[in-house]
Amino acid sequence: MILVFGGTTEGKKVAGILEKAACSYYYSTKTNIDFRPGVYGQYRHGALTAAQLQAFCEAHTVRAIVHASHPFATLLHATIYECAAALSLPVLRFERNYPERTQHPLVKYCASYVEAMAWLEQRPVNRLLALTGVQTIAPLANYWKQHDTIFRILPRESSLALAEQAGFPRENLIQEMPGDDLQQELAIIRQYGIGCVLTKESGESGFLATKIQAALQSNIPILIIERPALPDTFIPVSDETSLMAGLNRVLS
Repeated sequence: MILVFGGTTEGKKVAGILEKAACSYYYSTKTNIDFRPGVYGQYRHGALTAAQLQAFCEAHTVRAIVHASHPFATLLHATIYECAAALSLPVLRFERNYPERTQHPLVKYCASYVEAMAWLEQRPVNRLLALTGVQTIAPLANYWKQHDTIFRILPRESSLALAEQAGFPRENLIQEMPGDDLQQELAIIRQYGIGCVLTKESGESGFLATKIQAALQSNIPILIIERPALPDTFIPVSDETSLMAGLNRVLS
């Protein structure tokens, strides 16, 4: 049995690869999503503590974990690491593609949100467009309560509920899926009078290149939060060949 942490484009790719290879797997996400496993898969959802994850792996005789969740799921990174260390389970990290970092005066990579907020405090902007996800609304409250900010969040009731729970004004929310439509990104910047974009180093799956291009064409700065480092014990894979080779190696 293989346990896949998904909820991303990469997670769906992994599920497809395992179905093709006739490998039994569980597909796990934090929230309930529209995922239909094939013949060899089973689906579960709900956050897990390290102890709960360990109990799940023991109960279902999990022999390997494929971690294909979002690169900024830092709590999940730590939970998987702790569980894998306790049970001596191999973890294969199915990584998305990341474009080479853009070198430009308007593009700034920040090691943390604290660094990004400090930069903004020193260089006030007309209005910030935050593309960092609904989970970052509460942590960034000190900024948006004092500065005009627009957040784009996923068009889900759960996302809207989180934004409202944080007290963020609904009229400053854009509820839509991100994409690679450059003209759409440019239109948002024009429509809302955006003076700066805040986003994450989310790779090609997160349409980072499109966001950078939109900012540069609009002649406004874009702040990019660098993706967090992963434990050294995670085995990096990025496609069907490397994933199956890695699984064959650790499960043999």
